[in-house]
Amino acid sequence: QSAHRAGLRSFIRYGWRWSWRVAAFATIFNMVSTGLSVYRDKTTISNFAAAGGFTGALFRMHLGLQGLAGGIVFGTAFGVPAGGLLIALHGLAGETLQEKRNRERRELYEQRLAEWQSRLSVTEVLGQTENNAQG
Repeated sequence: QSAHRAGLRSFIRYGWRWSWRVAAFATIFNMVSTGLSVYRDKTTISNFAAAGGFTGALFRMHLGLQGLAGGIVFGTAFGVPAGGLLIALHGLAGETLQEKRNRERRELYEQRLAEWQSRLSVTEVLGQTENNAQG
């Protein structure tokens, strides 16, 4: 019980020092993996591996070439399972990330097309009433 209290006290005392690092790591990882997924127009484990390697290298490059290499290995080693888990969870949900992105794109296109057609029909109605008024 005293070890538990000591751990909790140290977490409360020093946890804020790690919180910004974890937040920055997660932000950079998600930006890189999302950017790769959008650029390549598909979601694969290699995107997560590359994002993990890039982020790990970025956080360890101040340690020199060995730190850079270690960061790449460490980030890739954690990016692959994280990506696999995310892809598996989306597969279990019934809709992959790619299918979701395509569905949202199609819905947005259909919404814009409907708005454009409604504006076009209003313009046609105005043109007809103007012709009737002149005639």
